[in-house]
Amino acid sequence: MDRDRYYIEALGRGLNVLEAFSREMPSLTLTQIAEASGLSKSTAFRFTYTLEELGFLVRDPETKQYRPGLKVLRLGFTALNSLEMGQIAQPYLKALSAECGWTTNMTVRDEAEIVYVARNKTREILSLDLHLGSRLPAYCTSMGLAQLIDLSHQELSDLLGEGPYEKRGPNTITTLGALAVELEQVRQRGYAICDEGLAPGLRAVASPVRGHTDQIVAAVNISVPSVGASRQDLEECFAPLVMEVARRISLALGARANS
Repeated sequence: MDRDRYYIEALGRGLNVLEAFSREMPSLTLTQIAEASGLSKSTAFRFTYTLEELGFLVRDPETKQYRPGLKVLRLGFTALNSLEMGQIAQPYLKALSAECGWTTNMTVRDEAEIVYVARNKTREILSLDLHLGSRLPAYCTSMGLAQLIDLSHQELSDLLGEGPYEKRGPNTITTLGALAVELEQVRQRGYAICDEGLAPGLRAVASPVRGHTDQIVAAVNISVPSVGASRQDLEECFAPLVMEVARRISLALGARANS
């Protein structure tokens, strides 16, 4: 029933066109695409034309065959890199949870959202149903804040707009100006704190993870109920722990030792 309500038929058929390609059949004619995706030839042409215009398909002018474009490869590499980072991070998160006693996570940023790629859950602390693949807005999460610090003010504005942003918790940052001030503090201290900004009763502290190019590629955090730790606990006890783990994961991903 959910699919009937939310499913976008045209988008699904377009993605079916991309799924027609495989290792065994990396290049296809329009007729082959139509047959593999269950579309008429005229409908298949409209989808392939659109996907070609957007850079997801490339058409060979001599053979007239289509093959996946660079944008498809970029999506694939992003997925593989995220999976690899999650696998690398998992033992570090497990050790961090054992040391602090709370749930630890890793996310990557996808435009204005963060996506969970690794998680070591110790206990239920809220009604939030978070799991691998879960998405949350970057502006109201500790890991989102940690991954926004390298953006310029213009890039931040282009990504999120001026606001107001949706209020998710009692302390949600809802304007670009307030967010810019908070991000400057995160840059200076090396960690981000979300104190009931995502949901009532939830606190978290996060630090960015950098890759071999020294760009921010992820963030890790410790998530605790507000009754289990004060903001001072996060700053004095948990922030040093999460920063050290972020540093170790960054080194494992090839970042420079002084990053």
